[in-house]
Amino acid sequence: MHLELIEATKMSDAEAGALRALTAAVYPPTPHADNAPSRREWAPTKWSIMIRDLDQQLVSHVGVLTRLCLCDGDAILIGGIGSVKTHPSQRRKGFAGAGLRRAIEFLQGEMGVDIALLFCGPHMRSYYRRFGFTSFAGDTLVRQDGANVLFPREEVMVMPVMKPVPQCAVLDLCGLPW
Repeated sequence: MHLELIEATKMSDAEAGALRALTAAVYPPTPHADNAPSRREWAPTKWSIMIRDLDQQLVSHVGVLTRLCLCDGDAILIGGIGSVKTHPSQRRKGFAGAGLRRAIEFLQGEMGVDIALLFCGPHMRSYYRRFGFTSFAGDTLVRQDGANVLFPREEVMVMPVMKPVPQCAVLDLCGLPW
């Protein structure tokens, strides 16, 4: 397994193509997708952790970004983890876990964020708990269609990085979710 951290703006055409192919394998197009209303708008990641197998094929990806957010009005630096995906044929082999550990290491060592935050469906919470994430107890505001909206509480998970997870009532991510 080979892990590489790449800044999104410095990704080569070949790397971007491999990531698009991985995304298509993980999220295949569905019939009538062009007519379906968009459910959520997501922020792009700033860094990509590209996980390759022994044959140098891209099999998994973890996206990372940082953002200054507001916790009950006080500034907090959050490391966002998103766009976690593994090719269906390569799941349960530790690729995403290795990428998550590298993301957390990067957020702690190089970025010095206060906490890490990710969004996931309820079916993935037990997976992320293995890495130290817990459900966030407060309300989380994100931007959607130009307005602040409440993100479903059961889909927000946090973990301490440089500081304990704050016990704020409202966490405003000051932008799109990731």
